[in-house]
Amino acid sequence: MKEASRRSAQALILGTALMLFWVACVASRAAHELLLGIPSAILSAWFSFYAIRRLPIRFRPTPGNLLECWRIPGEVAKDLVVVLGVLVADLAGRRAPSLFRAVPWGANSKSPNDLARRALAVAYETVSPNCVVVGIDRKQGLMLFHQLRRSQLTAMTERLGRGAGM
Repeated sequence: MKEASRRSAQALILGTALMLFWVACVASRAAHELLLGIPSAILSAWFSFYAIRRLPIRFRPTPGNLLECWRIPGEVAKDLVVVLGVLVADLAGRRAPSLFRAVPWGANSKSPNDLARRALAVAYETVSPNCVVVGIDRKQGLMLFHQLRRSQLTAMTERLGRGAGM
């Protein structure tokens, strides 16, 4: 398939997906909503393609990296219980010891896959309410994060790079 036709097909798919997302968010197919949604979807698709062509994005996750997200609902549910426990303890007058932690992180190269693994680990771990990832220090090989109550990092983060290559 020629490059121009491939880009046109991608633009059509992305524009359609963005329009469906618009309709889902506004929960209406009224004419005035569609008249606003269509230009928004077109502009969003144009900006996406412009950014992809102009910016040196080297994000190359493997399917296995992306599939780690199946663990997120369970981790969020588990951490909601932890945060509720911290809230109850706080209301009872026992302050939670906020913890700033660092753990070894091995996916530190500049390769597109390691970049994807770092980005996904930050996103996946921060979704859970007990943990906020501050960042990954590639030079020292550390993931820096904050927790309300000390707990182990999730299995998905372990698989994405904690200790990888160490």
